[in-house]
Amino acid sequence: MTTAIHPDALKHFRDRKRWTQEQLAEATKGKNKVSLPTIKRIESTKDGTYPANDRVAEGLAKALGVTLDELSKPPTDEAEREASLRQFGYRPLRTMLDAETAMAFNMVQHIYGIPIHSQIVMAPLFAALLAEGSLTWRRERVAEIEDAAARLMALGGGHFSFANSAYRAEDGASYEKRCIENRDLFGNDIWDDVYDLGYDPSQNNPFADFIKHFASKLDAKTVSFEGDWSTSSWKTSEGMPEYRIGADLISELTGEDPDAEYALLRGHARLKDIPADLLGSEKEVERIAWIIGRIPEDELAKRKTDRDELMSLIGDFDIPVSAENSDQAKEDDDA
Repeated sequence: MTTAIHPDALKHFRDRKRWTQEQLAEATKGKNKVSLPTIKRIESTKDGTYPANDRVAEGLAKALGVTLDELSKPPTDEAEREASLRQFGYRPLRTMLDAETAMAFNMVQHIYGIPIHSQIVMAPLFAALLAEGSLTWRRERVAEIEDAAARLMALGGGHFSFANSAYRAEDGASYEKRCIENRDLFGNDIWDDVYDLGYDPSQNNPFADFIKHFASKLDAKTVSFEGDWSTSSWKTSEGMPEYRIGADLISELTGEDPDAEYALLRGHARLKDIPADLLGSEKEVERIAWIIGRIPEDELAKRKTDRDELMSLIGDFDIPVSAENSDQAKEDDDA
């Protein structure tokens, strides 16, 4: 028995996964394993479809995550497909994600088993829950501040200095209440006096502070924030912190090799595609080589050229050596 495969459909779905023909061949498994020459032969078909045997067709469809029917017909025009889906209430989300964020989606899927599509669908819920959680946290802090101000007033016995401090705390709490009521997550309408006290919105904001607090309370070991919190840059213009999901796992898989990490970040190698027999510390060298091998040769060569050029430039810098280090170096040379 044979199944028709349209060459344009096979190439379209392979390109959608950003796979080479070799990578597609490697992705087919077991009894449905498809050789590289077969894939090349199918894609080189000039007219009509290629009559592949059922085993080959099933292997390709499974590897690409499509149906046999989709493989048998020319790829649907995206505009036509979008128009059809719109009739059923679907809307496209058009945005460009940086490599780290794209990797974060994959890490969440890998660690927790939540498919990327489900993460996107549930993102508004997660955002709303975090937002409401941050407001609740701030309300609790305001209540604590008001209690502390009342205790300070009582302990001060009406002394002006204590009373003044208590009044200022109460004023701040009152202003914070208004911000919370207005759902001002990022402190855009913050009390002016706090700037005189050293508040810097480029370094922290109420929502980012809550995320830090929430992560620490959960002891979320799979979540890390880039650099020292007080000096980390924002990931978004509103003030979301830079973060990484599964940083330890990425380091373990790549051995902190920059090219291997690059391959994962750029989607050349996917976590689920790493062969099971390459997992484990004893297979680190082979695993890293496999991951780096997913990078197209010309792209990898350019990375090496750029890296060599950078190292050459760094080598041209005249870095001063302290007298102490100079003396130590001389002693080492004499030895």
